[in-house]
Amino acid sequence: MKKYLIIVFFSFVSQFASAEQKDSFLVSYTLVKTHTQKSLKAMWKKNKLPTMFAPIRHDVDIYEITYRGKWVDGSMRLASGIYYVPKEVKKPLPTMVFCHGTEIFKGRKISDNDAQQGISLGAATSGYYSLFPDYFGIGSGEGNHLYQHAESEANAVIYMLYAIDELNKKLNAKTNEQLFLTGYSQGGHASFAAHKYLEKLNDPRFQVTASSPMSGAYDMTGDQTKFMFQKYPRPFYLPYLLVSYQEAYKILNTSNIYAIFKSPYDTLLPNYFEGERKHGLGDLNSILPEIPKDAIKDDYISEYTNNPDFTFTKRLKENNLFDWKPKAPVQLCYCQGDREVSYLNSVKTYEEMTKNGKTDIKLNNLSPRLDHNTCALFAVMATVNFFDRYKYHGKNPKLKDVPPFKKMLLGILKKRIEKQYVSSKSDKAYF
Repeated sequence: MKKYLIIVFFSFVSQFASAEQKDSFLVSYTLVKTHTQKSLKAMWKKNKLPTMFAPIRHDVDIYEITYRGKWVDGSMRLASGIYYVPKEVKKPLPTMVFCHGTEIFKGRKISDNDAQQGISLGAATSGYYSLFPDYFGIGSGEGNHLYQHAESEANAVIYMLYAIDELNKKLNAKTNEQLFLTGYSQGGHASFAAHKYLEKLNDPRFQVTASSPMSGAYDMTGDQTKFMFQKYPRPFYLPYLLVSYQEAYKILNTSNIYAIFKSPYDTLLPNYFEGERKHGLGDLNSILPEIPKDAIKDDYISEYTNNPDFTFTKRLKENNLFDWKPKAPVQLCYCQGDREVSYLNSVKTYEEMTKNGKTDIKLNNLSPRLDHNTCALFAVMATVNFFDRYKYHGKNPKLKDVPPFKKMLLGILKKRIEKQYVSSKSDKAYF
């Protein structure tokens, strides 16, 4: 009888452990670097970043993590990301997710010189637990990345939140119930997709407090498509979409997606989208025609423009993000001078959501002149101010996102950068 009880006990423990492992999403975590407030102040000084706009309150531990997330076919696949953890925390802090912009290069290092990682680092030292997901297929994750694909973008965020929830218990990191979502360019689309899917999921652990998607293509079948038929500074957009959607949906009845491209692009493009993917977006842009559609064979362009039932068009519509009604407050940041992602993406999203009865949504045009990259600095600062309002004051509609003195300084800085941009037409990021 005693032997029988021992067998039953170990059987139970084994089943419990198996179930525990099945529900575990965190695969590995490594402390890569620690920034002290002293080292952060030196970094801010080097980059001429005023602490008024980016306060330094905490040392920060930086972790490389890998985790399991649900892929488009329902299987579980490895993904990776960076986690920024404020130190010497006296009370529970909110969580912020920053989704990065478009990338084809698979490798990703943790670097103080990466501007987008710097946003997450800045959020952490100011008092947010900060997540920087790589998305599937970038970093040390498995497979290929699906560009502008809402479900996989959202799952990369959601399953990283699950993994971080496990890691926080190991690190004794205390979070409150606030969750903020943001990202720039493709990251705007990804963070808004995460907002949509999280609200649909309705997990009590991860209720969105507010989101601030920045300069994203939320209307994939609207004004954004016009760029494909004119000179465009980022022609990679179209082939990246086609290759990604072929993998996700099999939009074309072909075993070789590259066969739809004209020569020489049919033989050049696999070098950028397959294998180790060591090239960057600048390398890809350099081989493509100025007008994106000129890389595609004419019969496919004709199918897209003349057939409303074209599978590619239908799948693009499924990844639009303007026709729903978020529960949490939303700020849509953009610049009207953006030549890369049409500002009308944000305008249409605002109009459709207000038609659907959404009231706590803000349309924030940061500049009538600045282009995509020059806009980013002001979009990020507007997002920080927007989140801080909810972080410190909750849902108080009478409060302004930007204090008057800070708003005045931002106005002076914006006029200077607008003047520089108008004279040089150099669309560079200022962070």
